[in-house]
Amino acid sequence: MKYIKYILVTVLSMFITSPAFAAPAVSSSGGTPPKLIEMTGILDNVTKYIFPIAGLICVIFVVYVGYMWMMSAGDPAKVKQAQGTLTWAIIGLVFLLVVFAILRALVSFVTA
Repeated sequence: MKYIKYILVTVLSMFITSPAFAAPAVSSSGGTPPKLIEMTGILDNVTKYIFPIAGLICVIFVVYVGYMWMMSAGDPAKVKQAQGTLTWAIIGLVFLLVVFAILRALVSFVTA
């Protein structure tokens, strides 16, 4: 067991200290590191697609919970399951909106 730990630590340390991590950054500006403005453009492009999809998934879960609640027919276990799912769907939606607001504020602060 002692030798397995030693081998595992040795192998992991080889990957952590690999010279590939120190490779020069390549960007559209010819080998210089990307500027913060370029990175905010990438962030805008990514959030333009991810947040609407995630919001749609949250809304679909809320509709699904409504269906679960109606089909529970008063069974306390099923109602409790529907309430738990609704709680997590709403928490996910609020988390999504907070992250979206933080990212928008960060992008507007950097680009201003």
